[in-house]
Amino acid sequence: MTARAVTFESPGVVGFESVELPVIEHGEMLIEVEASAVSPGTELRCLAGLQPNSVAFPFIPGYALCGTIISLARGNADGSDHKADGLAVGTRVVAGGTVRASVNRQWGGHISHAIAKIENVVIVPEGCKPQSAALSKLVAIALRGVNVANPKFGDKVVVVGLGPIGLLAARLYGVRGASVLGIDREAARVDLAVRGGLKAVVASSPLQSLVHAHFGRGADIVVDATGSSDSLRDSVLCARDLPWGENRGDGAKLVVQGSYPDMFSVPYQTAFERELSLHIPRDCTRGDLQHAVHLVANGFCAVDDMISWMGDPHHALDAYNLLRGNPSAMTAVFDWRTEAAPH
Repeated sequence: MTARAVTFESPGVVGFESVELPVIEHGEMLIEVEASAVSPGTELRCLAGLQPNSVAFPFIPGYALCGTIISLARGNADGSDHKADGLAVGTRVVAGGTVRASVNRQWGGHISHAIAKIENVVIVPEGCKPQSAALSKLVAIALRGVNVANPKFGDKVVVVGLGPIGLLAARLYGVRGASVLGIDREAARVDLAVRGGLKAVVASSPLQSLVHAHFGRGADIVVDATGSSDSLRDSVLCARDLPWGENRGDGAKLVVQGSYPDMFSVPYQTAFERELSLHIPRDCTRGDLQHAVHLVANGFCAVDDMISWMGDPHHALDAYNLLRGNPSAMTAVFDWRTEAAPH
């Protein structure tokens, strides 16, 4: 069948074109996409041609979509049955991107129709809006970091960088009962965090003094979601001091939730003095995604206030221009129901 997709044609060039999808195979489904969410840090790096191990241009970007199943091929190629987990035609699900298409896929999420593996999708509860459900993928990525850090109730957590992943991480640590302080250079992002009920401040130098003013000796967990090596080095200084003679194994944790194209550096002596443990969470698990969808659908983690642009994917260039030109913009959502209308 023919689908439409947002494409990155070459560095800096956004397109919109028809692509072909093959017939689904055993254990797959065809999804009619309603909404797909932009992950700004990763996608803007892909658009700039700086993503490590990227597929060749042109390709379909994105990895967060929500849509309705319109075709389902149960069973495996060997004839054995496949557990369907309540899936059926008409079920709304969250998925990553199409697993196959006639053009390259850098995950393949920004597309009108997607082929997905049955075992990889998550059912969306009734009443959850498609754009909110699509953003649950970003919630799941932030949640993966929270799960890796495994905070205790009452832990002091500093989140440096309140872009989409950082803001979601701050909200999720709050759900887990942590005392959270968010920090960002952009006042608009700080205001968004505060309006959502978080304690947040505009970054000032030195960052360490700002954190110590709130948390005394520093934070038990520092989440750096900036993607900046310079900011990461400052973040290490925000970790809780560990004076000599105190119990070992009780050092602070540094969770790197920012996205980096290559290497970053951590000041060894500062980390050594704090007996700092470093955590670098990867993409979310299906369990993380299931939990994230539950949190979003039931109002435990707000996402709609992060949408800075929502509209027809024909105008995807406008969305990416906003995200790369306005540092206070958070994320964008392509409404594929609008795309289905005549142009």
